[in-house]
Amino acid sequence: MNAKSYLIVYYSVAGVIISIFTAVMTYLIIDVHIGQKMMFKIFLTIVATLPIIGILSYIIGVCLSRRLMAIRLCLNNINEDKFLKDKHKESITDINAIHESIHELSCRLENSISTLKQSNKQLNNMILSLSHDIKTPLTIIDGYLEEIEDDIVTAEQKPKVIAILKKETAYINELSSEVIHYLQSLEQIAKQELIPLKIFLHEEVCPLLRAKKDVTIKCNIEEGFQILFDRMALKNILINLLHNATKHTIKGTITVSANQNSIIVEDTGCGIDSEKIDMIFEPFYCADESKNREKSGFGLGLSIANNLAKNNKYKLFIDKEYNSGCRFVLQKENI
Repeated sequence: MNAKSYLIVYYSVAGVIISIFTAVMTYLIIDVHIGQKMMFKIFLTIVATLPIIGILSYIIGVCLSRRLMAIRLCLNNINEDKFLKDKHKESITDINAIHESIHELSCRLENSISTLKQSNKQLNNMILSLSHDIKTPLTIIDGYLEEIEDDIVTAEQKPKVIAILKKETAYINELSSEVIHYLQSLEQIAKQELIPLKIFLHEEVCPLLRAKKDVTIKCNIEEGFQILFDRMALKNILINLLHNATKHTIKGTITVSANQNSIIVEDTGCGIDSEKIDMIFEPFYCADESKNREKSGFGLGLSIANNLAKNNKYKLFIDKEYNSGCRFVLQKENI
């Protein structure tokens, strides 16, 4: 039974009960014997009241049924991935509260599904790239193992072959570690603390960098400036950004600066082509398209840095307006 039919029956039964109750109470109050004629009139009154009750019930039922149908339509649209864009305004407070809850649920589902789709796409791309990157060293290892098995490798060649096998094994191990690090960065829970940025850079980040002879690293950060961030995540992000800067800057400066909402790393290197900028945070994407595996790296560093930034409520992006090299900005979200 739908809402309209239910209300018509419900109000009709309720109307009959109320009419009979009213007649009985009237009889008890006036304390006068009710004859057959009076009983007939009361019966006619009840019968005449029923159509009015039915009409009112029908009107109310249609009104509420339309409102319930609107809720059902919203839920059906959500079920079909047609998420709500506009809030539904309703004069009945309770139904309006239901619409608002459905709209909020729709927005959350849309965001969650969008995030899952993006994560799934990135994961698929990562698996494909990983399969491609790991194929070369595995082919090399397999080839040399077959040669050793067939006694093709001479005693003089063995040290060289073993060195190659160790090198390719180390490559696979490093690649595996980097992939694990990337997967961990997707779900890492940030343990934030106040970090004195200038001291942190000088003591924990800069000693790990190797800049070229004609490159100067500058730190334009005020003494006492602090940032609320996960220590290991911030170290990882800054090392990634500064390592990229040292790799692509032959001559000039690399500058780290900060303000209340951002940390900025800029260099005077070769920069990044505009058509590649939107791709640099994708897993396994290398702006340097060199076929040399040792020089081009795995293409996971910026993806990991981007994930760690999100975990700490920051966003990492490249300043497209900067044309003197490359400028990365680590900025608080919602400012």
